[in-house]
Amino acid sequence: MTSTVTSPGRARWAIGSLIAGGVVVNFLDRTVLSVAGGQVADEFGLSLGQLGLVLSAFSWSYCLMQLPAGLLVDRFGAGRLTRAAALLWAVASLATAVASGLGLVIAARVLLGVAEGPCMVGASKATAAWFPLAERGRATALFDGATKLANVVAFPVLAFVVSTWGWRAGFLFTAALSVLFAAVWWWGYRDPAEHPRLGRAERAFLLGGGARGGDRGSTGAFRAALRDRRVWGMCLGFACYGYTINVVLTWMPEFFRRQFGVALLGSGFYSMVPWIVATAAEVAFGGWLVDRLVRAGRDPALVRRRVLSCGLAVGATIAFAGTAGSPWAAVGWMSLSLGGLAVAAPVAWSLPGLLAPPGAVGAVSGLMNFANTAATSGGVILTGWLAQATGSFSAPFLFAAGVVALGGLCYRPVLRPETAVGQCPEKRPEFIS
Repeated sequence: MTSTVTSPGRARWAIGSLIAGGVVVNFLDRTVLSVAGGQVADEFGLSLGQLGLVLSAFSWSYCLMQLPAGLLVDRFGAGRLTRAAALLWAVASLATAVASGLGLVIAARVLLGVAEGPCMVGASKATAAWFPLAERGRATALFDGATKLANVVAFPVLAFVVSTWGWRAGFLFTAALSVLFAAVWWWGYRDPAEHPRLGRAERAFLLGGGARGGDRGSTGAFRAALRDRRVWGMCLGFACYGYTINVVLTWMPEFFRRQFGVALLGSGFYSMVPWIVATAAEVAFGGWLVDRLVRAGRDPALVRRRVLSCGLAVGATIAFAGTAGSPWAAVGWMSLSLGGLAVAAPVAWSLPGLLAPPGAVGAVSGLMNFANTAATSGGVILTGWLAQATGSFSAPFLFAAGVVALGGLCYRPVLRPETAVGQCPEKRPEFIS
Protein backbone atom coordinates (compact mmCIF):
# COMPACT_ATOMS: atom_id res chain seq x y z
CA MET A 1 0.00 0.00 0.00
CA THR A 2 1.36 3.40 -0.96
CA SER A 3 0.49 6.64 0.76
CA THR A 4 -0.71 9.54 -1.35
CA VAL A 5 -0.24 12.04 1.49
CA THR A 6 2.43 14.69 1.06
CA SER A 7 5.32 14.17 3.48
CA PRO A 8 4.58 16.23 6.62
CA GLY A 9 8.04 16.14 8.20
CA ARG A 10 11.69 15.07 7.90
CA ALA A 11 12.44 13.38 11.22
CA ARG A 12 12.73 10.00 9.55
CA TRP A 13 15.58 11.20 7.31
CA ALA A 14 17.54 12.37 10.35
CA ILE A 15 17.07 8.86 11.74
CA GLY A 16 18.17 7.34 8.41
CA SER A 17 21.34 9.45 8.46
CA LEU A 18 22.05 8.37 12.02
CA ILE A 19 21.70 4.71 11.03
CA ALA A 20 24.08 5.23 8.09
CA GLY A 21 26.62 6.97 10.32
CA GLY A 22 26.61 4.00 12.66
CA VAL A 23 27.27 1.64 9.76
CA VAL A 24 30.31 3.70 8.71
CA VAL A 25 31.74 3.60 12.25
CA ASN A 26 30.96 -0.11 12.40
CA PHE A 27 32.92 -0.84 9.24
CA LEU A 28 35.87 1.33 10.31
CA ASP A 29 36.05 -0.72 13.53
CA ARG A 30 36.26 -3.98 11.64
CA THR A 31 38.63 -2.71 8.91
CA VAL A 32 41.38 -1.26 11.09
CA LEU A 33 43.08 -4.63 11.69
CA SER A 34 43.39 -5.19 7.94
CA VAL A 35 45.27 -1.88 7.69
CA ALA A 36 47.37 -2.45 10.82
CA GLY A 37 47.92 -6.18 10.31
CA GLY A 38 51.56 -5.85 9.26
CA GLN A 39 52.55 -3.85 12.34
CA VAL A 40 50.59 -6.19 14.64
CA ALA A 41 52.35 -9.20 13.13
CA ASP A 42 55.76 -7.56 13.55
CA GLU A 43 55.18 -6.64 17.20
CA PHE A 44 53.91 -10.04 18.27
CA GLY A 45 56.06 -12.09 15.89
CA LEU A 46 53.08 -13.60 14.10
CA SER A 47 53.36 -15.85 11.08
CA LEU A 48 50.97 -15.37 8.16
CA GLY A 49 48.94 -18.29 9.46
CA GLN A 50 48.63 -16.73 12.90
CA LEU A 51 47.72 -13.37 11.39
CA GLY A 52 45.06 -15.12 9.32
CA LEU A 53 43.67 -16.62 12.53
CA VAL A 54 43.44 -13.15 14.08
CA LEU A 55 41.78 -11.71 10.97
CA SER A 56 39.20 -14.52 10.84
CA ALA A 57 38.24 -14.28 14.52
CA PHE A 58 35.90 -11.38 13.81
CA SER A 59 34.26 -13.03 10.79
CA TRP A 60 33.23 -16.22 12.53
CA SER A 61 31.92 -14.62 15.72
CA TYR A 62 30.04 -12.04 13.63
CA CYS A 63 28.56 -14.80 11.49
CA LEU A 64 27.40 -16.90 14.44
CA MET A 65 25.83 -13.85 16.07
CA GLN A 66 23.49 -13.04 13.19
CA LEU A 67 20.49 -15.19 14.10
CA PRO A 68 20.59 -14.39 17.85
CA ALA A 69 21.03 -10.71 16.95
CA GLY A 70 17.94 -10.80 14.74
CA LEU A 71 15.84 -12.38 17.48
CA LEU A 72 17.11 -9.83 20.02
CA VAL A 73 16.37 -6.92 17.67
CA ASP A 74 12.80 -8.18 17.28
CA ARG A 75 12.45 -8.60 21.05
CA PHE A 76 14.03 -5.37 22.33
CA GLY A 77 14.09 -3.10 19.28
CA ALA A 78 16.98 -1.63 17.33
CA GLY A 79 17.29 1.41 19.59
CA ARG A 80 17.99 -0.36 22.88
CA LEU A 81 20.18 -3.07 21.40
CA THR A 82 22.36 -0.66 19.43
CA ARG A 83 22.95 1.49 22.53
CA ALA A 84 24.58 -1.44 24.30
CA ALA A 85 26.28 -2.77 21.17
CA ALA A 86 27.97 0.53 20.28
CA LEU A 87 29.59 0.74 23.70
CA LEU A 88 30.89 -2.80 23.22
CA TRP A 89 32.42 -1.73 19.87
CA ALA A 90 34.45 0.81 21.82
CA VAL A 91 35.42 -1.72 24.50
CA ALA A 92 36.59 -4.21 21.86
CA SER A 93 38.69 -1.61 20.03
CA LEU A 94 40.18 -0.35 23.28
CA ALA A 95 40.96 -3.91 24.39
CA THR A 96 42.80 -4.50 21.12
CA ALA A 97 44.78 -1.27 21.53
CA VAL A 98 46.11 -2.32 24.95
CA ALA A 99 46.47 -6.06 24.22
CA SER A 100 49.80 -7.54 25.29
CA GLY A 101 49.62 -10.84 23.43
CA LEU A 102 48.05 -12.83 20.62
CA GLY A 103 45.34 -14.41 22.78
CA LEU A 104 44.08 -11.04 23.96
CA VAL A 105 43.99 -9.68 20.40
CA ILE A 106 41.93 -12.68 19.27
CA ALA A 107 39.57 -12.35 22.25
CA ALA A 108 39.04 -8.67 21.47
CA ARG A 109 38.25 -9.46 17.83
CA VAL A 110 35.76 -12.14 18.89
CA LEU A 111 34.10 -9.58 21.17
CA LEU A 112 33.93 -7.10 18.29
CA GLY A 113 32.22 -9.70 16.09
CA VAL A 114 29.63 -10.37 18.78
CA ALA A 115 29.09 -6.65 19.42
CA GLU A 116 28.69 -5.78 15.75
CA GLY A 117 26.34 -8.67 15.08
CA PRO A 118 23.19 -6.51 15.48
CA CYS A 119 24.41 -3.68 13.21
CA MET A 120 22.99 -4.57 9.80
CA VAL A 121 19.94 -6.48 11.06
CA GLY A 122 19.18 -3.56 13.36
CA ALA A 123 19.52 -1.15 10.44
CA SER A 124 17.08 -3.27 8.42
CA LYS A 125 14.60 -3.40 11.31
CA ALA A 126 14.86 0.34 12.03
CA THR A 127 14.45 1.23 8.37
CA ALA A 128 11.29 -0.87 8.13
CA ALA A 129 9.97 0.91 11.22
CA TRP A 130 10.79 4.44 10.10
CA PHE A 131 10.12 4.54 6.35
CA PRO A 132 7.02 3.99 4.20
CA LEU A 133 7.18 1.70 1.19
CA ALA A 134 7.49 4.57 -1.28
CA GLU A 135 10.76 5.66 0.41
CA ARG A 136 12.10 2.26 1.41
CA GLY A 137 14.50 2.03 -1.54
CA ARG A 138 16.32 5.28 -0.75
CA ALA A 139 16.33 4.57 2.98
CA THR A 140 17.81 1.12 2.50
CA ALA A 141 20.35 2.44 0.01
CA LEU A 142 21.34 5.02 2.61
CA PHE A 143 22.46 2.47 5.21
CA ASP A 144 23.76 -0.19 2.80
CA GLY A 145 25.50 2.46 0.69
CA ALA A 146 27.30 3.47 3.89
CA THR A 147 29.09 0.10 3.77
CA LYS A 148 30.48 1.01 0.34
CA LEU A 149 31.35 4.53 1.43
CA ALA A 150 33.20 3.09 4.41
CA ASN A 151 35.35 1.07 2.02
CA VAL A 152 36.25 4.31 0.23
CA VAL A 153 37.30 6.26 3.33
CA ALA A 154 38.63 3.50 5.60
CA PHE A 155 41.88 2.76 3.81
CA PRO A 156 43.29 6.31 3.48
CA VAL A 157 42.08 7.52 6.90
CA LEU A 158 43.20 4.48 8.87
CA ALA A 159 46.43 4.15 6.89
CA PHE A 160 47.30 7.75 7.81
CA VAL A 161 46.57 7.19 11.52
CA VAL A 162 48.44 3.88 11.70
CA SER A 163 51.46 5.02 9.69
CA THR A 164 51.74 8.24 11.73
CA TRP A 165 51.15 7.02 15.29
CA GLY A 166 51.27 3.21 15.13
CA TRP A 167 48.77 0.39 15.11
CA ARG A 168 47.56 0.92 18.67
CA ALA A 169 46.57 4.48 17.76
CA GLY A 170 44.39 3.08 14.98
CA PHE A 171 42.34 1.10 17.49
CA LEU A 172 42.19 4.04 19.91
CA PHE A 173 40.88 6.15 17.02
CA THR A 174 38.07 3.70 16.23
CA ALA A 175 37.28 3.31 19.95
CA ALA A 176 36.81 7.08 20.22
CA LEU A 177 34.55 7.08 17.15
CA SER A 178 32.46 4.30 18.69
CA VAL A 179 32.03 6.20 21.95
CA LEU A 180 31.02 9.32 20.02
CA PHE A 181 28.48 7.39 17.98
CA ALA A 182 27.09 5.66 21.08
CA ALA A 183 26.47 9.07 22.67
CA VAL A 184 24.77 10.46 19.55
CA TRP A 185 22.65 7.32 19.12
CA TRP A 186 21.63 7.37 22.81
CA TRP A 187 20.50 10.95 22.45
CA GLY A 188 19.03 10.84 18.94
CA TYR A 189 17.40 7.47 18.25
CA ARG A 190 13.98 6.34 19.44
CA ASP A 191 11.41 4.07 17.84
CA PRO A 192 8.59 6.00 16.14
CA ALA A 193 6.19 5.45 19.03
CA GLU A 194 8.66 7.03 21.49
CA HIS A 195 10.34 9.76 19.43
CA PRO A 196 9.67 13.19 20.99
CA ARG A 197 10.30 15.16 17.77
CA LEU A 198 8.14 13.01 15.51
CA GLY A 199 4.91 14.90 14.92
CA ARG A 200 1.53 13.22 14.85
CA ALA A 201 1.11 13.98 11.15
CA GLU A 202 4.40 12.31 10.25
CA ARG A 203 3.56 9.28 12.42
CA ALA A 204 0.31 8.86 10.50
CA PHE A 205 2.19 9.33 7.23
CA LEU A 206 4.61 6.52 8.13
CA LEU A 207 1.90 4.08 9.10
CA GLY A 208 -0.27 5.00 6.13
CA GLY A 209 2.65 4.27 3.83
CA GLY A 210 3.40 0.83 5.28
CA ALA A 211 6.07 1.52 7.92
CA ARG A 212 6.29 -1.25 10.50
CA GLY A 213 6.94 0.65 13.71
CA GLY A 214 4.76 -1.54 15.93
CA ASP A 215 6.47 -4.90 15.26
CA ARG A 216 7.69 -6.84 18.28
CA GLY A 217 9.15 -10.29 18.13
CA SER A 218 7.45 -13.60 18.74
CA THR A 219 8.58 -17.20 18.26
CA GLY A 220 5.38 -17.93 16.35
CA ALA A 221 6.17 -15.25 13.79
CA PHE A 222 9.66 -16.62 13.24
CA ARG A 223 8.35 -20.16 12.86
CA ALA A 224 5.89 -18.89 10.26
CA ALA A 225 8.75 -17.19 8.42
CA LEU A 226 10.75 -20.42 8.33
CA ARG A 227 7.83 -22.14 6.59
CA ASP A 228 7.81 -19.50 3.85
CA ARG A 229 9.83 -20.58 0.79
CA ARG A 230 10.41 -16.94 -0.09
CA VAL A 231 12.48 -16.53 3.08
CA TRP A 232 14.81 -19.34 2.04
CA GLY A 233 15.03 -17.88 -1.46
CA MET A 234 16.05 -14.55 0.12
CA CYS A 235 18.72 -16.24 2.22
CA LEU A 236 20.24 -18.27 -0.60
CA GLY A 237 20.15 -15.35 -3.01
CA PHE A 238 21.76 -13.02 -0.48
CA ALA A 239 24.45 -15.61 0.27
CA CYS A 240 25.36 -15.65 -3.44
CA TYR A 241 25.43 -11.85 -3.52
CA GLY A 242 27.58 -11.73 -0.38
CA TYR A 243 29.99 -14.36 -1.68
CA THR A 244 30.75 -12.33 -4.80
CA ILE A 245 30.94 -8.81 -3.41
CA ASN A 246 33.07 -9.82 -0.43
CA VAL A 247 35.46 -11.90 -2.53
CA VAL A 248 36.15 -8.72 -4.51
CA LEU A 249 36.38 -6.62 -1.34
CA THR A 250 38.84 -8.95 0.38
CA TRP A 251 41.08 -9.82 -2.54
CA MET A 252 41.06 -6.66 -4.65
CA PRO A 253 44.35 -5.14 -3.36
CA GLU A 254 46.15 -8.49 -3.54
CA PHE A 255 44.75 -9.08 -7.03
CA PHE A 256 46.31 -5.83 -8.29
CA ARG A 257 49.60 -6.62 -6.58
CA ARG A 258 49.94 -10.16 -7.90
CA GLN A 259 48.29 -9.79 -11.30
CA PHE A 260 49.89 -6.49 -12.31
CA GLY A 261 52.74 -5.92 -9.84
CA VAL A 262 51.08 -2.80 -8.37
CA ALA A 263 52.56 -1.49 -5.09
CA LEU A 264 50.44 -1.30 -1.93
CA LEU A 265 49.65 2.41 -2.18
CA GLY A 266 48.74 2.07 -5.85
CA SER A 267 46.55 -0.95 -5.21
CA GLY A 268 44.73 1.04 -2.55
CA PHE A 269 44.04 3.79 -5.09
CA TYR A 270 42.81 1.35 -7.73
CA SER A 271 40.64 -0.34 -5.10
CA MET A 272 38.90 2.91 -4.15
CA VAL A 273 37.53 3.60 -7.63
CA PRO A 274 35.07 0.66 -7.88
CA TRP A 275 33.68 1.45 -4.43
CA ILE A 276 33.06 5.07 -5.38
CA VAL A 277 31.15 3.84 -8.43
CA ALA A 278 29.25 1.30 -6.29
CA THR A 279 28.19 3.95 -3.76
CA ALA A 280 26.86 6.27 -6.46
CA ALA A 281 25.07 3.45 -8.32
CA GLU A 282 23.39 2.18 -5.16
CA VAL A 283 21.95 5.54 -4.21
CA ALA A 284 20.92 6.50 -7.75
CA PHE A 285 19.45 3.23 -9.04
CA GLY A 286 18.93 0.84 -6.12
CA GLY A 287 17.42 3.65 -4.05
CA TRP A 288 16.09 6.67 -5.93
CA LEU A 289 15.00 4.86 -9.12
CA VAL A 290 13.11 2.10 -7.26
CA ASP A 291 11.22 4.63 -5.16
CA ARG A 292 10.42 6.79 -8.18
CA LEU A 293 8.98 3.85 -10.11
CA VAL A 294 6.91 2.68 -7.13
CA ARG A 295 5.52 6.19 -6.55
CA ALA A 296 4.65 6.37 -10.25
CA GLY A 297 2.27 3.45 -9.74
CA ARG A 298 4.40 0.57 -11.04
CA ASP A 299 3.90 -2.81 -9.41
CA PRO A 300 6.29 -2.80 -6.40
CA ALA A 301 7.13 -6.51 -6.66
CA LEU A 302 7.86 -6.28 -10.39
CA VAL A 303 10.00 -3.16 -10.00
CA ARG A 304 12.11 -4.73 -7.28
CA ARG A 305 12.40 -8.03 -9.12
CA ARG A 306 13.68 -6.37 -12.30
CA VAL A 307 16.12 -4.08 -10.52
CA LEU A 308 17.42 -6.97 -8.43
CA SER A 309 17.77 -9.29 -11.45
CA CYS A 310 19.49 -6.66 -13.60
CA GLY A 311 21.87 -5.72 -10.80
CA LEU A 312 22.95 -9.31 -10.22
CA ALA A 313 23.34 -9.90 -13.96
CA VAL A 314 25.65 -6.89 -14.24
CA GLY A 315 27.49 -8.14 -11.15
CA ALA A 316 28.45 -11.30 -13.04
CA THR A 317 30.80 -9.22 -15.22
CA ILE A 318 33.40 -9.75 -12.48
CA ALA A 319 34.41 -12.75 -14.61
CA PHE A 320 36.10 -10.38 -17.09
CA ALA A 321 38.25 -8.67 -14.43
CA GLY A 322 40.41 -11.78 -14.06
CA THR A 323 41.43 -11.70 -17.73
CA ALA A 324 41.89 -7.91 -18.02
CA GLY A 325 45.09 -6.83 -19.72
CA SER A 326 45.83 -3.78 -17.56
CA PRO A 327 45.04 -2.45 -14.09
CA TRP A 328 42.65 0.19 -15.47
CA ALA A 329 40.80 -2.40 -17.54
CA ALA A 330 40.40 -4.49 -14.38
CA VAL A 331 39.18 -1.39 -12.52
CA GLY A 332 36.59 -0.86 -15.24
CA TRP A 333 35.22 -4.39 -15.01
CA MET A 334 35.26 -4.31 -11.22
CA SER A 335 33.48 -0.97 -11.19
CA LEU A 336 30.79 -2.33 -13.50
CA SER A 337 30.39 -5.50 -11.42
CA LEU A 338 30.32 -3.79 -8.04
CA GLY A 339 27.98 -1.12 -9.42
CA GLY A 340 25.52 -3.83 -10.43
CA LEU A 341 25.78 -5.63 -7.11
CA ALA A 342 25.31 -2.33 -5.28
CA VAL A 343 22.11 -1.64 -7.23
CA ALA A 344 20.77 -5.03 -6.15
CA ALA A 345 21.75 -4.61 -2.49
CA PRO A 346 19.01 -2.18 -1.30
CA VAL A 347 16.33 -4.38 -2.81
CA ALA A 348 17.81 -7.45 -1.12
CA TRP A 349 18.06 -5.72 2.26
CA SER A 350 14.54 -4.32 1.99
CA LEU A 351 12.93 -7.74 1.49
CA PRO A 352 12.71 -8.75 5.18
CA GLY A 353 10.91 -5.50 5.95
CA LEU A 354 8.56 -6.11 3.04
CA LEU A 355 7.84 -9.82 3.25
CA ALA A 356 8.61 -11.08 6.77
CA PRO A 357 5.64 -11.66 9.09
CA PRO A 358 5.04 -8.95 11.72
CA GLY A 359 7.46 -9.52 14.59
CA ALA A 360 10.05 -11.39 12.50
CA VAL A 361 11.79 -8.67 10.46
CA GLY A 362 14.93 -8.76 12.59
CA ALA A 363 15.06 -12.55 12.76
CA VAL A 364 14.66 -12.93 8.99
CA SER A 365 17.30 -10.25 8.43
CA GLY A 366 19.62 -12.12 10.79
CA LEU A 367 19.03 -15.44 9.05
CA MET A 368 19.68 -13.78 5.70
CA ASN A 369 22.89 -12.13 6.90
CA PHE A 370 24.04 -15.38 8.53
CA ALA A 371 23.88 -17.05 5.13
CA ASN A 372 25.72 -14.06 3.66
CA THR A 373 28.58 -14.09 6.18
CA ALA A 374 28.95 -17.87 6.09
CA ALA A 375 29.25 -17.79 2.30
CA THR A 376 31.67 -14.89 2.56
CA SER A 377 33.98 -16.69 4.97
CA GLY A 378 34.08 -19.78 2.78
CA GLY A 379 34.46 -17.71 -0.38
CA VAL A 380 37.52 -15.84 0.87
CA ILE A 381 39.28 -19.15 1.59
CA LEU A 382 38.18 -20.76 -1.70
CA THR A 383 39.33 -17.75 -3.74
CA GLY A 384 42.82 -17.92 -2.27
CA TRP A 385 43.02 -21.65 -2.96
CA LEU A 386 41.82 -21.30 -6.56
CA ALA A 387 44.21 -18.41 -7.25
CA GLN A 388 47.12 -20.38 -5.84
CA ALA A 389 46.19 -23.56 -7.71
CA THR A 390 45.72 -21.83 -11.10
CA GLY A 391 48.32 -19.09 -10.80
CA SER A 392 45.85 -16.25 -11.47
CA PHE A 393 42.54 -14.80 -10.38
CA SER A 394 40.73 -15.74 -13.59
CA ALA A 395 39.26 -18.96 -12.18
CA PRO A 396 38.07 -17.56 -8.82
CA PHE A 397 36.48 -14.53 -10.48
CA LEU A 398 34.78 -16.76 -13.06
CA PHE A 399 33.50 -18.96 -10.23
CA ALA A 400 32.20 -15.86 -8.41
CA ALA A 401 30.30 -14.88 -11.56
CA GLY A 402 28.66 -18.30 -11.56
CA VAL A 403 27.71 -17.91 -7.90
CA VAL A 404 26.02 -14.55 -8.44
CA ALA A 405 24.14 -15.97 -11.45
CA LEU A 406 22.86 -18.74 -9.16
CA GLY A 407 21.75 -16.02 -6.76
CA GLY A 408 19.61 -14.49 -9.48
CA LEU A 409 17.82 -17.82 -9.91
CA CYS A 410 17.25 -18.10 -6.15
CA TYR A 411 15.58 -14.70 -6.07
CA ARG A 412 13.16 -15.32 -8.95
CA PRO A 413 10.40 -16.99 -6.89
CA VAL A 414 10.78 -14.43 -4.08
CA LEU A 415 9.30 -11.48 -5.96
CA ARG A 416 6.79 -12.74 -8.46
CA PRO A 417 4.49 -10.12 -10.03
CA GLU A 418 1.58 -11.40 -7.95
CA THR A 419 3.56 -11.23 -4.68
CA ALA A 420 1.86 -9.10 -2.06
CA VAL A 421 4.55 -6.64 -1.09
CA GLY A 422 4.40 -4.41 1.94
CA GLN A 423 1.19 -5.45 3.62
CA CYS A 424 0.74 -2.92 6.41
CA PRO A 425 1.25 -4.40 9.86
CA GLU A 426 -1.52 -4.21 12.36
CA LYS A 427 -2.24 -0.56 13.15
CA ARG A 428 -1.22 -0.66 16.79
CA PRO A 429 -2.51 2.28 18.83
CA GLU A 430 0.90 2.84 20.43
CA PHE A 431 2.39 3.60 17.01
CA ILE A 432 -0.09 6.21 15.89
CA SER A 433 -0.76 7.89 19.19
